[in-house]
Amino acid sequence: MQPIKKGLLAAFCVVFAVSLLVAGCGSKDDKADKKENPMAGQMKPLPTDSKKIVAEYNGGKVQEGDFNLYLNIYRFLQPQAAAMMNSPEAKKGIIKQYVAERKIVKEVKDNAKYGKEADKSLKQFEEQLKQMAAQDKKKKKQDIDSVLKEGGITKAQLRSFLVDNNKVSDYFESQVKESDLKKEYDKSDAFDKVKLNHVLVAFQPQEKDGKKAKKRSDADAKKLAEEVKKKLEKGESFKDVAKKYSDDPGSKDNAGEIEDSPKNWVPAFGKAAKTLPLNKISDPIKTEYGYHVLKVNKRSKDPFSKVKEEIKGQHVQKLYEKYIKDEVKIEKMDLDDKKKK
Repeated sequence: MQPIKKGLLAAFCVVFAVSLLVAGCGSKDDKADKKENPMAGQMKPLPTDSKKIVAEYNGGKVQEGDFNLYLNIYRFLQPQAAAMMNSPEAKKGIIKQYVAERKIVKEVKDNAKYGKEADKSLKQFEEQLKQMAAQDKKKKKQDIDSVLKEGGITKAQLRSFLVDNNKVSDYFESQVKESDLKKEYDKSDAFDKVKLNHVLVAFQPQEKDGKKAKKRSDADAKKLAEEVKKKLEKGESFKDVAKKYSDDPGSKDNAGEIEDSPKNWVPAFGKAAKTLPLNKISDPIKTEYGYHVLKVNKRSKDPFSKVKEEIKGQHVQKLYEKYIKDEVKIEKMDLDDKKKK
């Protein structure tokens, strides 16, 4: 898990949760709800009145009720991860996250902007509820308080969570310098893009007419790939050759054209994409899938302005994890639910 980014992303998390929750509100058919809405029939909210100490750390203690409220809010904002959050191992990690955020919030001075950002998220939340109610008259209209109640939280508690989350985000984002982001961008090849045409002669060809094709030997696949190369060098188009010979279903009908970052391709293919001379038909390149014949048409890099926030997010996450490792010392933990009846 990671801190929810402030502003629009925080609002998005809330709105996304609403879209899942409200889809099943007011329906009498629980089975249908579960099909349409992953949140329908979800596990009940955790009780938030327990004073039991579930963790002690360098600087304080964690009460079970407070921790359960934190879990309820995260389960509401990230419904797909709700089941995972109940495992003992997950809770141990979330305890550390909770403690880290408690410590950070104390370090960040109060500022009206944090409340304004939280109120903006809540307003978007309420607008989403109204839109969904207007789109489906059959569903029971619910206000923000009743929807949140199903998750075991109140509007005030969610607002407080968002305010704190904005503080945590600001704490780490303030430590990130744009010059550092630019350096990371300049030295990284993660944002490189290559546009190329290719033909894959696979060891296991595609099925034809519902029948599985016979597997090719390494020698047979390489021989056919060499024939493909000769045809392309003689001037036959990638459009015709790929359609006839390629076993890549995603590109064979598009002249074998693909565009992506080489880091997303298997190593041998990615290396060739980064190093081959432009507009030259390659020798057959072997990967785990078979032999590829390719021609690189263009190399580029996503502009810094486009990927700046992605790089920043990665830096923030690293700082967040480092803070937990360096500053959070759990001295005692008691998450044994077996004692409960």
